[in-house]
Parts: sequence; structure tokens; C-alpha cells
Amino acid sequence: MDIPFAAAVLGWYARREARGRPVRPLEELDLTKVRKVLLVLTTGIGDAIFSSAVFASVRKALPQAEIRLFCRTGWEGLFAAESNLDGVIPYPGKFRAFFQTLRRLRAFEPDLTLVLHGTDPDILPLCHLAGSQFIVRIPTTGTVYPELLSNRNRPDDATTLPDLHYVANRLRILDTVGIPAISTSPVIRLAPELLARTTEELSRVFGGKPYWVLHTHAADAYKSLPTDLARDLIAAALERFPGHGIVLSGGPENREALEAQKALIPATLHGNVFVSAGRFSLTETAACLAGAAAVVAPDTGILHLAAALDRPVVGLFSPTRAALVGPRAPTRTPLVIEKPLTCDPCVQKKCPYRPVKCMAQFQVDEVLLALTRTLTP
Repeated sequence: MDIPFAAAVLGWYARREARGRPVRPLEELDLTKVRKVLLVLTTGIGDAIFSSAVFASVRKALPQAEIRLFCRTGWEGLFAAESNLDGVIPYPGKFRAFFQTLRRLRAFEPDLTLVLHGTDPDILPLCHLAGSQFIVRIPTTGTVYPELLSNRNRPDDATTLPDLHYVANRLRILDTVGIPAISTSPVIRLAPELLARTTEELSRVFGGKPYWVLHTHAADAYKSLPTDLARDLIAAALERFPGHGIVLSGGPENREALEAQKALIPATLHGNVFVSAGRFSLTETAACLAGAAAVVAPDTGILHLAAALDRPVVGLFSPTRAALVGPRAPTRTPLVIEKPLTCDPCVQKKCPYRPVKCMAQFQVDEVLLALTRTLTP
């Protein structure tokens, strides 16, 4: 939400405050004296899930500290049962409920803030105005308020490294503050009552049969699966695995399209396909993924969520590269099918093709084979 002059006014106020009460330089940080830590995750769901790999390391290094997560309101349910956190403070979005959010942060009053990923212009001022003595973020280059960063003079933190996986780039912040990394995999833990409730509902839907999840839509259209690929995969899977149900997941905006896909299969098989889009919340979708025999999806937050829940996943990647943003799981090895770029240079978010050329390269047979490998003991 853009409020006229809000960024300018906030910038003026934050800089004035910084002159009167500057953040302390990183060299003065003593982890043994840290009592409250704020972890900041205010970007997309995939970014938030990847960054969860940091939680366990911070908890182990700072057992004396109260650790809270500052994340988008829509994501807070995913982290409500996280044992390495002592609570979640919701972020409504750019400038929304600014003063209410600031009051919540001030009530916590963190000593140390680690911005794992946050690009909104009010994030650093909020953390500073909340009383945080140390604020650390990578990258420091391009930050609107560099004077609010304790590590602004550390050259190693200037940029993200282009050849590192996203998770590895997030873990670099631990090295900056002197915390050993004990995990390199994202982990999502859900409340038992949520899992039980969703499991019971899907058991009624499928009559107790196992199910797998197909997620076709991505926030960026260039990563979405073509409609004909999804249709043919559903038909082939129903024939190959008649003992499995299929959940078609997505957001409320995808429900109509997914219901149309379901309508294309014979009416006698409709009981084997359930459209969760528009019916399940994000946390309920997570619980659905947690009980799935397999999850097939392109490079989306849902794919990364399923991997972090340690479910068998089949990731379909093009034009993004799995080496940089591929799924990571605590114990399983995700199965990835990757296709080359079809345009040079690739413009990704500005891709003019519908359906996109890159995702049209996948063949039903190869995706079905990968699914078979995950569903067959």
C-alpha cells in the first residue's frame, strides 16, 4: 500500500532518530548478553520457508534469549508451532497498521534484529524505532537506510552471492554475527491439532485412500504449468494410480480454473479429485501437504513448503535454476526435472509468452515417471 509522502516522512524521522540513537556497530555485539532477538521475514512464502533454516542455529547459540519472528500476517500460521521461536509478530504489509505494528515491536524491544529477508521500505525504521540496538541484514548494498545497519561497513555482507543457493545466502548472516550454522535445510513444523483436523477431512473426501498433490499455478505466470500438461497428467495419473486421490491446490483465484480441469475428467472419477483452492487456508494447505504421498509443483512456495515438511516432491524447473532455488528437505532428496531456457536473454517476470515457452517443454510421460518413482515403494 502506497501512502503519499509516507516513505519520505518515515525516512526523515528514522534518520533523525538514528542521529540521536545510532545502532551499535557489529564489533560491539556480545551474544552472551543478548536477551531478545527479532528475526525478520516479510517477503514471499518461498523466501520465508527457505530462511527458516536459520532458526535452529539461532536458538542453539542463544538459549538464554527470547526469539520472535516478524513475518507477513498471512504466513504466521506456518510458524506458530515452531519450537525454536517464542512467538510471532505479524507484519500487515508496507505502511499498513504502522503504529499498531510499532507498538507490538516496542513491547518486545529486541536487542538484536536479524533481517533474513525484508524489502519493504518501513522494515528497518520499524526495527530501529522498536529499540533494537543491533540490526543486521545481507545485502547491505541498496539498503534505503544503510545508517540503520550494524554491519553496513562489513564488505563481505555487501551483496548476495550469485552462485550460492538461496538458503546458503541466508545462512551467511549467521557467520556475520558469529553463530555456527547447524542446519542447511528449511524445516516447517505444524500443530498436531491442525494436522489431525485436515487429515480427517481428506480421509472423508477420499474414503481413507492416500493422495498426492498437484500444484499448477505460480505467483509468476512464467513458472506456472500449462493447462494441457496438467490436464493430461491428471488423466494419466488416475489411470496409473486408481488407488490414490489427487488434490489440486492453489489460491482462491485459481479455483475456477482448477474446477474446470476437474470437469474434464469422467464424472465417475470426480470422487478421486479434490480442489482445495479457495477451500483451504495456507495453514490447512500445509497440513494437506504434510499428509501427501507426493507433491508435484513448479518453482513455487508450495513446492518449498512441501519439501520443508519433508514430503516427497517432484519439482519442475524452467527458467529458474534448481541449483540456486531448488527445494531442500530435512531428510529426503527432492526429485527435480529441469529444462533449459528457451529465450536468450531470459526476461523472467517480463516474459511475454502465454503459455510460457519454458514450462511448455515438460512432457507428461516424464512427469508421470517421476511421480511413479515417488509413489512406488
